Amino acid sequence: MRRALCGLLAAAGAVVLALAVSGYSRSHLERYQQHLQAPGPSADMPKITEFHTHLPIVTLDAGGQEIPGEKRDGSTLLGTLRVVDGGAGDNRPGDPPALESGVLLRYRGNSSLHFDKKSFRLKLVDGAGERDSHEMLGMPKEDEWILNGPFLDKTLMRNYMLMNICGQVLENTPQVRFCELFVDGEYRGVYVMMQSVSRAQAGLAKSPQNRPDTSYIVRLDRGGSVELDNFSLYTLRTQSKLNVVYPSGKTCTPEQAKYIERDVSQFEKALYSLDYDDPVLGYGGYIDVDSFVDYMVLNEFFQNYDAARYSTYLCKPLGGKLSIGPVWDFNNALDNYIETAYDATGFAFPDDLWYFMLLKDERFTQRVIDRYRQLRRTVLSEEYLLSYVDDVAAYLGPAIERNFAVWGYTFRPEYGLLEPAQRNLDSYGAALAQMKDFLRRRGDWLDQNIELLRQYSHPSAVKKFQH
Repeated sequence: MRRALCGLLAAAGAVVLALAVSGYSRSHLERYQQHLQAPGPSADMPKITEFHTHLPIVTLDAGGQEIPGEKRDGSTLLGTLRVVDGGAGDNRPGDPPALESGVLLRYRGNSSLHFDKKSFRLKLVDGAGERDSHEMLGMPKEDEWILNGPFLDKTLMRNYMLMNICGQVLENTPQVRFCELFVDGEYRGVYVMMQSVSRAQAGLAKSPQNRPDTSYIVRLDRGGSVELDNFSLYTLRTQSKLNVVYPSGKTCTPEQAKYIERDVSQFEKALYSLDYDDPVLGYGGYIDVDSFVDYMVLNEFFQNYDAARYSTYLCKPLGGKLSIGPVWDFNNALDNYIETAYDATGFAFPDDLWYFMLLKDERFTQRVIDRYRQLRRTVLSEEYLLSYVDDVAAYLGPAIERNFAVWGYTFRPEYGLLEPAQRNLDSYGAALAQMKDFLRRRGDWLDQNIELLRQYSHPSAVKKFQH
C-alpha cells in the first residue's frame, strides 16, 4: 500500500513540478526512479536460507585473478558478467540471467581506488572480444557501465539520490540502479549501476569521421589520452585539463581535436573578454546558458565541490551550443569530503573556472537566483528531499544490513576516514540523520543568503572587467 501511495505521489508531484517551473525554459523531466517503481522488500518473502533479494543481482566472474586498476595503466581483465533481475522483487544468484556477457573489468576512481570496497568500469564484449551493447537493469543499450561501490558514503544513496534529483532538472543525466554484487562468488554489498557518459547517453548524433568538425564531449579533470590546449589553460583559473571523451581517443583525429580545442577556446575568449556580457559578442552566443545555471544551482545546493573542477563534462551537438553536464559523482557531496568539512554555508562556484566570469554578468546572476527559488519549491524543497532519503532507505531495506555485515567495520573509530575524526559516524541511522540535517541547514542558509550572489556582479566588483 505504501509503495502504491508513493507511486501516486510521484505522479502527482510530476504535475506540480511541471506547473511550478513552466515559466522557466526547462520544465520538469520525467525519470524512472527505482525506489518508487520497482518492487521493494516484502514481509511475505519466503523464509529461506539461501541468498535472495528484492534488488537485482550482479555477478562478476574474474576467474580468481587480480582485477587491474590501481596502476592506472588502462589494463583490463576479461571476465564474465551475469545479471539476475526477474522483475518480481525476489532474486537469487542461481536464477536465469536477464543478461550474461563477456566483460573487460578494471577498478575505477581516484581517491576511491584506495578504498576496500572498489568501484568498477565494465566494458561488455562478445565472444570475439568486440564491444557489445546491452540493456542493463532497464537502462538503454550501452557497452560501457560503471559499478559504483558506496564506501565513504555510509548512507549508500548519495549517487543514486542526487543523480535522480538532478535528472529531474537536467536532460541526459545518467540513469542509476541499485543492485547487490558478487565477485567470484563473494558477496560485496550494495552497489549502484550507472550509465557512463557517452555520445549516446548524452543525446549526441554520431558525427562523420572524415570531417574535422564534430559533435563532442570533453571532460575537465586531471588528464587523459587526448588533452586540449584550450584558452582557459592560460587564465590560471584551474589546474585541471580538458580531455576529449567523444570522439574517443582511438577515433579522434588530430583535425577533430584541433577543431574542438578552437571551438571551446572561442567560448572562453568571449567569456574572458571585455565584451563578456555583450548580447552579441559575449559568451551567450556560444553556450546553453540554462544548463550552466541549473548545473550551478544543483551542485551548490549539495555542496558538490568537485563540480566545475573535476569530472566536469561539456557537450556540444554539431551546429548547436555548448552545454555543461552531464552531472557526475556525488560521493563527496553533503559534507562527505575526506579532508575538508563543510558547514552548509557559503558559495564555491564564484571561484571556479567559467563561473568566475559568468557570475560577473548581472543577468546570469539573476537567473541563478530565480532558478534557485523555483527549484526550492519543487525538487530542492525540504519536504521532498527528506522524504526522498526516508523512501530510499525503506526501499533498500534488508540490503542495508547485508551490506554492513561485510563493511560494518568502517563504523568503528579506528577505520574512520573523515577529518576531523568527530565527523565519522557510528551507525547507518547516524549517517541518515547527518544527511538530513545537512540538507535542512543548507537549504535554510541558501534561502537567507542566495541574494549575496549579487556581490559578484555588482558594478564595484566588475569594473576592471569592463570597457
